[in-house]
Amino acid sequence: MQQHNIMERKATLVLAGFSLACLSAGYWPVLPHPLLLTVVLIAACLFHTFAGLRRHLSFVPPLLRNSLLGYHSYSASTLMIGLAAGSLWMASLGYWYLTWQLPEQNNPRNAQVTLLITATAIYEQKTCRLTGIPQTGRLIDQLLKPKFQLYWRSDSKTCPYVGARIHVKTRLKPPQGVVNPGAPLRTKRLLAQRVVKTGYIKSVLYTEPRQASSLHQRAVTLLTNKNLSGWALALLVGNRTFLTQQDWELLTRSGTAHLFSLSGMHLGLVALWALFISKGILPIARAFAGGREQVSIRIPVLIASAVLCTIYAALANWQLPVVRALILLSVFVVMQTLQRQTRAMDTLWLMIALCCLLFPFSVYSASFYLSIGAVSLIWYFAWWAGRPRSDIKGRFLWSVKLQLFLCVFLTPVTLLWFNAQSLIAPIINLVAIPAITLLLPVGLISLFLMPFHSPMADALLRVFDDALGILMTVIRTMAQWWPMLTSYWPAPSFIAAFLALLVICLPPFRTKWLCIGLLCIPALSSSLSFNPNKWYLHVFDVGQGTALLISRGEQGVLIDTGASFSSQSLLLQQIAPALEHMQITTLQNILISHHDNDHAGGLKDITRLSQVGWNTVISSPVDDCQAGMTFTLQGINFSAVWPESGNRIKGNDYSCVIKISDGEHTILAPGDIERWAEYQLLYTNRLSKADVLIAPHHGSATSSANAFVQKISPEWVVFTQGRDNRWNFPARQVSSRYQALGAHIMKTSESGYIRFEFSPGAVPKIREWVKHNRRWYYR
Repeated sequence: MQQHNIMERKATLVLAGFSLACLSAGYWPVLPHPLLLTVVLIAACLFHTFAGLRRHLSFVPPLLRNSLLGYHSYSASTLMIGLAAGSLWMASLGYWYLTWQLPEQNNPRNAQVTLLITATAIYEQKTCRLTGIPQTGRLIDQLLKPKFQLYWRSDSKTCPYVGARIHVKTRLKPPQGVVNPGAPLRTKRLLAQRVVKTGYIKSVLYTEPRQASSLHQRAVTLLTNKNLSGWALALLVGNRTFLTQQDWELLTRSGTAHLFSLSGMHLGLVALWALFISKGILPIARAFAGGREQVSIRIPVLIASAVLCTIYAALANWQLPVVRALILLSVFVVMQTLQRQTRAMDTLWLMIALCCLLFPFSVYSASFYLSIGAVSLIWYFAWWAGRPRSDIKGRFLWSVKLQLFLCVFLTPVTLLWFNAQSLIAPIINLVAIPAITLLLPVGLISLFLMPFHSPMADALLRVFDDALGILMTVIRTMAQWWPMLTSYWPAPSFIAAFLALLVICLPPFRTKWLCIGLLCIPALSSSLSFNPNKWYLHVFDVGQGTALLISRGEQGVLIDTGASFSSQSLLLQQIAPALEHMQITTLQNILISHHDNDHAGGLKDITRLSQVGWNTVISSPVDDCQAGMTFTLQGINFSAVWPESGNRIKGNDYSCVIKISDGEHTILAPGDIERWAEYQLLYTNRLSKADVLIAPHHGSATSSANAFVQKISPEWVVFTQGRDNRWNFPARQVSSRYQALGAHIMKTSESGYIRFEFSPGAVPKIREWVKHNRRWYYR
């Protein structure tokens, strides 16, 4: 028995090491070399083997046997084996992912590929966003299934069906995304989805019809023909294509998005109903067994429940959260069948290790941590609160406590990933989760009855859809007037806050409150604002566009907003989280250099910023942002030197040119002016030397004339442009002109977000987000 416990402890240490190494991959600045990791793994295995056998080797001198490292080193070597194996596994997958981002000469932009469509969505009017698996024929690709995410603008009103094969001529590029503090990372999201290439389809050469439909595809076809709501399709088969942007905003505001994104909770409900139905079958089974009371069908019921859950996972198109929960259920059934009793911690590490091994890229997604966190917290709560009473009231109160417990402890995780949490979510979920528990089997039974009794199935589906519509009306009413809890703490602060909450719930120990106090320090320190004696230029990374912020203390002036698309603007996606992250509470002025989308696309959403108040002044080159306009922000002087006063013309050459200065340091933000406007400014002698220049028109060859460059003579020039942009900004001759003056060239496509720190009598300090917060998957 003791030997068995030792083996279990060793297995748990290996699984824990493997899991911890996999979970840490999201924070690696670079990928470690697989050869080095292989050497470490072999060394750890040899040390572990020799340490375990040292007392049984006759050729080892007794003195040396006793002097070898003891039990703790033996456990450390066991843990090291897991750490090395997990690091080797994730590093190998990382290098496989990077091989898809080869230099252009080995991976041409224009290519013909054959894709197996796995997901479709309407991105904009007449634009489809297709996700598909390239048919490469390589074994490693067939196992890991890389994906392309392509956009296709077509006159057709429908996108290609899931399961179809299309041969397309496309323009490909590596997965890219903008990088700003506090904002979500598109590159990390694409990595979690195994998207190795993005781009757009130039033309579809031919399409092969879908192969034999899966259970999910047949169910989607049947339900689509029934004219059901998008809520019903999302809940039954996980098809969220018909949910609008307003629907997702409602789910976010009410904290019920998890109800319509099929997850382990839904699989748990299916398993719960399967066990509940089995209780009705139990007396019948006993009767067939001749009335013997001792007949146990516990194991068959568990196996039947696992089979039904597997069918449900197929119906849900094997979505990752559902499959993770199915693996956990399968592990539980196997252990019960083998009559093995294991500790909850051992089972938890086994579950995490299996998920990391089978779905390694999911460790970069929020759903992984929410799923693991929810399961861990449920186990913790069951241990902390004990089993519920057998009466209905006791079970209801236990469920309410569990819901509140999950809400409190998952809030830091939710804020860490999404920067927002609904305050009304606990109350709404107390209503919504029981309702979904009752409605889900009705919808699934109707699907089961469709091939056998269509009228009854249609009636049940209608009841299901109508009841779901009533539920969503109730949710909409409850969530209408409640604000969202938002926070943009750094990741260490969230992790520390989460650990502090866990320590609070632990039994008393000597240094408990000291630990809680120490864990609160990162959260308190992150709330400190910038030094008011310094001021900053923030150059946001908004791709092919411009967005700048001048700030001192908690106040700032925003210059341009970046681009906007049909779904949402970069102002809300990137700039708003960054402003919260930097503790900017007030925007005194908002200056729009000109009205092109890449500079003013977020203007339509400007009032949705919490920093914009009734006294915020918004100016553009056709009203106030003209020559002669001046104002100050806590000692920082802003002045417009172009266009001429009274201008009513929109266009690049009539961009508002802003000069910012504290009397010692100067910044020039000229918008998208080109040579004609540059010469006008030179002729009227309105330009002077600047420390920092935001390159005109993103470095276009039609701007940055040699005379203009000589006049400004900047120490630093910043090109706000997207990586691999189709205009090839900045132009080579433009970069050469600045380099000839010795200027330091910086590009948002390479540096991400850039911050300049200005203080009296000091050289500006520069912080490049990609360089100082390096991750191996950036760009």
